[in-house]
Amino acid sequence: MKRVQSIDMIRGFCIFLMVLGHLLDWWIIISDRWLIFYLFSFLASIAATGFLLVSGFSAAIAYKSRTRKAETSTDITMTQARNIYFTRALLILATGLIYNTAIALAMNDLRWIWAWNVLQTISISLLLAWPFLSTPKYLRIGLGIGLLVVNELLSPFLLTYSDQMNIYGVLFYIFYNPIEQFTILSYFAIFIIGTVVGDFLFNINIIKDQEERKNTIKRVFIRTILIVGLIFTSFGIIYRFYDFIYRRTLSAMFYSIGVVLILFSVLLYLEEFEKIRPKKRYRFFFYFSYYSFTIYLAHDLLYSIFYRQLNAINIWFAVIGIIILITLLLKVMYKKLGIKVSLKTQLGILSLIIVKKIEQRKSRN
Repeated sequence: MKRVQSIDMIRGFCIFLMVLGHLLDWWIIISDRWLIFYLFSFLASIAATGFLLVSGFSAAIAYKSRTRKAETSTDITMTQARNIYFTRALLILATGLIYNTAIALAMNDLRWIWAWNVLQTISISLLLAWPFLSTPKYLRIGLGIGLLVVNELLSPFLLTYSDQMNIYGVLFYIFYNPIEQFTILSYFAIFIIGTVVGDFLFNINIIKDQEERKNTIKRVFIRTILIVGLIFTSFGIIYRFYDFIYRRTLSAMFYSIGVVLILFSVLLYLEEFEKIRPKKRYRFFFYFSYYSFTIYLAHDLLYSIFYRQLNAINIWFAVIGIIILITLLLKVMYKKLGIKVSLKTQLGILSLIIVKKIEQRKSRN
């Protein structure tokens, strides 16, 4: 299937924003933290929401691709496709828990072993999404919106029981520890909405006739998804006005989903109608997308380099310099090592190997 470059651009942009936001957050002196608020209050929400939304795109496309292959080829069965899917999700979860354990030991706080980092959130979202991937699109959209509303009502209630040893305190720990991270109810909602867009992308990608493909893109993404994005963005801004700049509020979630849908629709149109050539001109974001999981884990090594030492002016020299170095490193890694240092790709390969090993053992018994 044709690779949709616009997905890489959105995912890479979100990872870039994450790295930029974290460096500013870690390195800036306390008295200049106003810079973080004014620059990244709403951008942080777009980065987190965009990454989970695009992960939903990819999950649906991968599911549909394997399902179609299982129906038309003898190379893979639906059982194998399901096993590969679940194995990969569990490997991502294991990686996320190992990462959390390292953080917990460094902070001397074992509660961080269960904490909603992006890897844990994506893995649980993958596991929860499987039963819904073959359901009608309207059901998934309704489920996603419903979960966003439930999260808006539930989180302030459970927050009052934080650190308490009762059933509500346990539920708070399970769903919202720590509440500033990728908590599962809201981000699974975003992920499942993303799978609907992924279905549309898959259906468009299997169209061979270029004229029909372009007409379908116009109809689906310019006349439908773009309009939905505008509605979501408008609702996010209007509902409890000003809340949309604060991450994790219902307004911010709708606003961010809408912005990403608008941006993706425009980029897809420009890509498909060859107004731009993303492969040549937007390689920067491709590297950040291709090594997204690797960057997520590795960029924490930069935490203490200038911790709370830089002001609102000189921090930009350090941050821009580091971003340039990271980009050059990613470019060299891609040319010299390719998939070998892509954690996302390696987990996919490992899941396939594990499933084949299990099947071989079963066949011998």
